[in-house]
Amino acid sequence: MTTGTPSHADLLCAFANTLDVDVDATVPEALLDAAALTAWLRAQDLIGPDEQADDSELRIARSLRSGLRTAMLRHHDDEDPSPVAGLDVAARLPLRVDFDGTSPRLAPAAGGVKGGLARLLVAVADAQAAGDWVRVKVCIADECQWAFYDTSKNRSRHWCSMGVCGNRQKTRTYRARRRANQ
Repeated sequence: MTTGTPSHADLLCAFANTLDVDVDATVPEALLDAAALTAWLRAQDLIGPDEQADDSELRIARSLRSGLRTAMLRHHDDEDPSPVAGLDVAARLPLRVDFDGTSPRLAPAAGGVKGGLARLLVAVADAQAAGDWVRVKVCIADECQWAFYDTSKNRSRHWCSMGVCGNRQKTRTYRARRRANQ
């Protein structure tokens, strides 16, 4: 776990980062097949040792990931209230409301791979309840788009790394301004 990052945010970033759009990425798509999804869910302790993903669950996982990445990108200032494509798969995942005393919380309604994927939606609900969901973002640099947790005081961070993506963008902006002034 990254220092200062809640565990639900770490989980969501890890899932979003199973897709790496960086042109130099060693493994751009970590969820190549059902076996890779199974391995990732096991590594995150979301499924048991005897559970195996199938191709339909892989499609659900990829759609969920796409929707979550789109939602995370909207956290940069977008006030678009329209539904996020890809998150409609939530209806195909087993969820229920549990009560801890009188406090409701979302929980998977079943085990297995769909239950493991449902735990990702539980992490979204936990992040929202804790006020952290808007801090889970995707880097705005087109060549990066790495998911990260915004630890800035005013939640205004746009890049996963100021030293790399932020610096690259600021240099581009500076050079464009110089060209325009010449």
